[in-house]
Amino acid sequence: MAGLSTRHVVLGLLVERPGYGYDLQRRIDARLGFLGLSESAVYKILERLEADGWIEEAGQRRIGATRRGAPRVMYRATPLGRECFNAWMATPCERAVVRDELQAKLNVAKPGDLPELLRIAEVLGRESLTELAAMRRPVLECAVEPDLPWCDAATMMVEDFRLRSLQTLVDWLDAICELMEERIRRTSAAQRRAA
Repeated sequence: MAGLSTRHVVLGLLVERPGYGYDLQRRIDARLGFLGLSESAVYKILERLEADGWIEEAGQRRIGATRRGAPRVMYRATPLGRECFNAWMATPCERAVVRDELQAKLNVAKPGDLPELLRIAEVLGRESLTELAAMRRPVLECAVEPDLPWCDAATMMVEDFRLRSLQTLVDWLDAICELMEERIRRTSAAQRRAA
């Protein structure tokens, strides 16, 4: 099984077309913003890819020099890099393991922690609803059109996944908030009867 590999993501962009660090970071932000890769992280990945022989310099560009005035080094994928990228693309994907802090807190909470967990879940639910409301629903049917560039079709599919995942999170938060409210209510009623 393959895992999410930022090395392969950067390599894939260089298989697509040559580029330099800042250009690659902008392309990643536009298409894979969820990765949150900084420009310095991209440069470290480029160094590693070059050391592994997966990419090579494709020349320098004077136009658009770095802030320090140095020419930008253009990189391209080597034949070995293309081979490694194709192997990664052909490897089955792992299903992501959810490592959610709220889930961890729920698993180690005591009954007395429920009011605070309820508050946390409600805040997370409101934030998620706000994010969901700001998202545009991609029209996936458009992704089959041959005139639509592949990167746009792929972006639509990823955005649809993000939207559906966020909707599932909102639904789950609603359900657990109701459950916690009911447990809190029943526990309070039982404590009043016992007193």
